[in-house]
Amino acid sequence: MTNDFRPSTADSPSHSLSLRWISLLGVAIAIAALCVWRIATNQPQTYEQQLQQRKVERPAPAFEALDAHNEMFRLQRYLGRHRVLVVFHNADAAADPGLLAVREKFNELDRLDIKVVGVSTALPQQNRAAMESVGEYPFPLVSDVDLTIHRRWGRLRAGTGEPLPGAFLVDRKGMVTVVADQPFAYTDVAALVKELIQ
Repeated sequence: MTNDFRPSTADSPSHSLSLRWISLLGVAIAIAALCVWRIATNQPQTYEQQLQQRKVERPAPAFEALDAHNEMFRLQRYLGRHRVLVVFHNADAAADPGLLAVREKFNELDRLDIKVVGVSTALPQQNRAAMESVGEYPFPLVSDVDLTIHRRWGRLRAGTGEPLPGAFLVDRKGMVTVVADQPFAYTDVAALVKELIQ
């Protein structure tokens, strides 16, 4: 009886070489797929997206100031109980488009329990004169003649110290979004109001 030993094709050098190539091809496909996925999900960020990642929440800077009727307004009475829209506007309340947009949609904001306060460098009597011109504002307009509130909220132009318009949304916990150690301002007040009431 002859002992006929024939090596199986599985043990042959050409077969093990084929298995190595198949394994390498599989690894290469997996790496290529991973690279494609990484490129697709790691697109360059827009400026707004970069800002979004740098945002943190901090307590809103409280303030007190005289309103148009020479009464002391304290932001603290809203903080921690309501959402608050703080609108920095130019000194002429009768002509500021952002402030007028807020006034137009005030009832809808009020239904959403969003309190509103306007801040400018105008004196109380100037705010009263503006209201005599365009009608009463259903929310306080406070005076920040010495720019203390503007400074605390980061609404002064670097270099010139010129007051800047803008709006801030304070949440129910009394927190405001902060970017680079300054509260984050929405520069398009009308767009912010539209977004809030949708």
